[in-house]
Amino acid sequence: MRPLLCPGAGIFPLRLLRGQAHHPRFPYAGPHTVRFPHTVPISIGVGARPRDHAGAPPVPTPTESAGPDAAPVGAQLPGAWNDREAQVSFGMSPGTDCPLAVFDARVGLNDLSVSLVPLGSGPDIQSFLETDIRIPHTSVSYDSGADALVLRLENTVLETGDPAEAAGNDDWVFDFIGEHGLRYPHSFPMGSIGEDNRFFERAAISTDGTDTTITLRLTGKAMSYRVESGSLDGEGMLPYFRILFSEEPA
Repeated sequence: MRPLLCPGAGIFPLRLLRGQAHHPRFPYAGPHTVRFPHTVPISIGVGARPRDHAGAPPVPTPTESAGPDAAPVGAQLPGAWNDREAQVSFGMSPGTDCPLAVFDARVGLNDLSVSLVPLGSGPDIQSFLETDIRIPHTSVSYDSGADALVLRLENTVLETGDPAEAAGNDDWVFDFIGEHGLRYPHSFPMGSIGEDNRFFERAAISTDGTDTTITLRLTGKAMSYRVESGSLDGEGMLPYFRILFSEEPA
């Protein structure tokens, strides 16, 4: 699905997050409707997303294409469509010392969404707060032998660690966690992520203890993809990215 650019003020149909009466960043304008006060690029999603395990936060719809962590790194323009075999990267600069953990990953009707949190130690949370881009450096490559898209998330693991057990954690760490409603410790299981959709099958996630790899076996309908990112909470404390697929060539 191509993005919808909403020029000026207007009312447009929009599916809100599960359990929300209104979207936190846009004024309420009626059931399942928001009013956009200025021009903003929006991608509209349709349908419900399967939940892979209990306790995970909702994946946002719409996805904002603006913000400090929205623009892919390198030659890729924000929201650019890429050929299914294209190799791209996005997120932090390679080698950035800001370790993250996958909080949730799930399969949607035409996408895969991944949300992230900082690890549970004071230095890691401080690094997270000091960086402008809160999406890990992620490289996307095509495995021709498996006909699969492979995402490698640098300096990203599947367990946050327990702040109560981290050496040297000051009171501000626990105040910060409580203030933002973050849940620690948290772990995301390795293996299958969720159900197949018409664009990819056998979505799987694994980690080597330093980086995390996500593999999507493509179907014949996946002709192009794009990457979007934003934050679940509007404050940047729960960053996410999602990779969307289309049947149309890039």
